[in-house]
Amino acid sequence: MTNHVSRPSIDDSEAITAARNQINQIDEKLIDLLRQRFQTSALIGKIKETADLPVLYSGREQQVLERVVSLDPDPTTEKYLRNIFEEILKNSRDYQHDLAGDDATDNDIKEND
Repeated sequence: MTNHVSRPSIDDSEAITAARNQINQIDEKLIDLLRQRFQTSALIGKIKETADLPVLYSGREQQVLERVVSLDPDPTTEKYLRNIFEEILKNSRDYQHDLAGDDATDNDIKEND
């Protein structure tokens, strides 16, 4: 018995192309928003450096994660959004360290509340 994978119809192909184009547009918006977030993170990093504050403030990160989860009405995507934002926060910290010329990373610095 041979398994045949059916080829998508022309309508299916057009629908997939349209959906992919929509994802491309969303990705462009995400890139712009992430760029803005990095710029703001850099500003926060400069303020922290001037005030001699550590880059990592775990209490704030927990607030951000709780807020993100609360903004999503779909419980099926909660863990994925949390994972995405954990990576965004990690990369924001790394970016602040890089801008400050620190060799420190998340593995080197942990601040308790």
